[in-house]
Amino acid sequence: MAFIKRVFTLAFVALAVAPFASANYPSKTASQSCSKSEFYYGKKECCLPSGGPPKTPTPPSGKSCPVGNSKDSYWYWHTGKGCCVPSHPQPPSNPTPPQCNYGHGWQESLQCCTPSTPSKPTYTPKPSVKPGYPGYGHSGWKRSHLSRSAPACPNGLDACLIPGLSSGDYECLDTSVELESCGGCAFLGQGQDCSAIKGVWNVGCESGSCRVYSCTAGYKISADGSSCIAI
Repeated sequence: MAFIKRVFTLAFVALAVAPFASANYPSKTASQSCSKSEFYYGKKECCLPSGGPPKTPTPPSGKSCPVGNSKDSYWYWHTGKGCCVPSHPQPPSNPTPPQCNYGHGWQESLQCCTPSTPSKPTYTPKPSVKPGYPGYGHSGWKRSHLSRSAPACPNGLDACLIPGLSSGDYECLDTSVELESCGGCAFLGQGQDCSAIKGVWNVGCESGSCRVYSCTAGYKISADGSSCIAI
């Protein structure tokens, strides 16, 4: 009987002390395990180096990482996780997926960009470069020489001159969705380079107009959603 009473007393004391013990020694969350030079990336439940690693690995064939807004804010391939990760913490509320290069789409399940299935061309412009030469536009069409005797590009694509190449060289772009020539050929001053908008974090080209989805710290989306304004 005395033994049972002693066990009961010890159990009572343990229960009474437990709240104080937990108050003095709070549990450590995953984000608190990161060092001062790291930030916690919730999607992969890991700590990442702020600003990215000194050297970024090359993604496997058929995969790529989203484009960044500057050389200091970018995505890179994480070999250990087998996916793309950001070099800086993501905005708290980011309703849109990361922006991939033209012709690629973001795969949420894979956490990387993969090539989009191109539509079959109805007309192939005459190329001004030899096969195998790196002369292809963002939309997959060969860069060609403008000719007045034939249409420059298939319907729905605009012939945009390429700066730095020989006179008349162009590439066929869908300027309704082309990020760097949104609404027209940026080289001719007809469109806008959406990626060059000051303070932008995530942006796209919708129906020929830049659409800002999120801004970097210190900026907010303008009323019309076409730019970022300083707070």
